[in-house]
Amino acid sequence: MLAKVVDTYARLRKRGELRDDLNKILETPEGQRFFKVFLKECHVTKPVFHVDDNKLRECEGRRRLAMSFLSLLGQDDPHQLINLIEQENHDKTT
Repeated sequence: MLAKVVDTYARLRKRGELRDDLNKILETPEGQRFFKVFLKECHVTKPVFHVDDNKLRECEGRRRLAMSFLSLLGQDDPHQLINLIEQENHDKTT
């Protein structure tokens, strides 16, 4: 029982360290620029549909990876950040 608690604590601590690392990266203009492109390329802001099952799985894998980073950042609602990115993209085109 104690081993499970210690293991859980270690995983949470590691996750917190990763979140802190990602936040430090995102504090830089380069990190922000990279993350926006990363999210766009992973199709977080708009779903992708393909007839080819393999391509569809690849796109979903990319999307899940991007969502895992959003989750790591501690966003209660990752869609809030997605909406901000979509709005920014819309503002640039108008």
